[in-house]
Amino acid sequence: MSASPAVDVPGLRRVTDADAERLTTLIAGAYAEHPGCVLDLPGVDDDLPAPATTAARRGSPWWVIERDGEVVASVGAGPRVDDSVELKRLYVAPAARGRGLATHLVELVERQAAGLGAEEVELWSDTRFLDAHRLYTRLGYERTGRTRELHDPSETTEFEFVRRITPATPTATARWRGPGGATTATLTALPDGWSLTSDIPGDGGTISIEADAAWRTCRAEVTTVASTRRLTADGAGRWWRDGDRAPELDGCEDVDVEDAPLTNTLPIRRLLHAGRTQDDTRAAWIRVPGRAIEPLDQRYTHLGGDRWRYASATGYETELTVDDHGLVVMYGDRWHRQRPTR
Repeated sequence: MSASPAVDVPGLRRVTDADAERLTTLIAGAYAEHPGCVLDLPGVDDDLPAPATTAARRGSPWWVIERDGEVVASVGAGPRVDDSVELKRLYVAPAARGRGLATHLVELVERQAAGLGAEEVELWSDTRFLDAHRLYTRLGYERTGRTRELHDPSETTEFEFVRRITPATPTATARWRGPGGATTATLTALPDGWSLTSDIPGDGGTISIEADAAWRTCRAEVTTVASTRRLTADGAGRWWRDGDRAPELDGCEDVDVEDAPLTNTLPIRRLLHAGRTQDDTRAAWIRVPGRAIEPLDQRYTHLGGDRWRYASATGYETELTVDDHGLVVMYGDRWHRQRPTR
């Protein structure tokens, strides 16, 4: 079984809502270094009162570095849009500067973007943040010539910076054949999580899922000819659909795309990560075709080795086998792995 990705800076972790006050202090202090730059609550800075909830709703990670009980640094990454990921909220407290933390945090976002298959990282920086501009330039970012105004109390104008990156090589690739034809899936490591993608046979659509290091779903997007459906989750049972709360899905632990062997990897890896052999779970069941998303009770039971039994509240049961990455090899008589061609 492939190991979980890891971050390697002491005190580096995902933000929590309990960090709100300390994170606000960090960012307010950074603003105060520049004349006329102030917090805008509840406007531009409306993500600060509940940062983890904001990140979960957006379906994108936000990290902080904590030292001696203080939040001394912050950075976030937006979701992949087309071939780009946006770097957000990069701040380092004055006492923690000069130690390479900002460089590491920029590289962290670049690793996230590469794992999502993006080809560039973009960012917007206040025209007054000259030290930050020097950092970005040293790290290979270039001004595009574009600017934007935020129309906030600080009268902020921002420069756009962009750096080209190389998408990461998938950790594993699988190709299946089933009722609708052939489908190809990838599993790619992220800094503290995983990216899973698959096409949808016969439809031309795609599945894109992001999970954290414990294999809890953070974001899922299913695009078909008929629609695009986006779900985000906080790993604690709260869900959003297209940015709006979806209380009907609260309590779900995974996403399950109908008749897609890719999504069986999520509960299997989550169970193995937790050292468990059986789980009665509830999944956000994304129906294909159509637009419906509904809760579905399921049970996964480890039968030993690479064998698992799956049962759902619909009455369907089957046995499946997986490889060392938790990707399906055989799914009953519906899906089987194809040998790679040379």
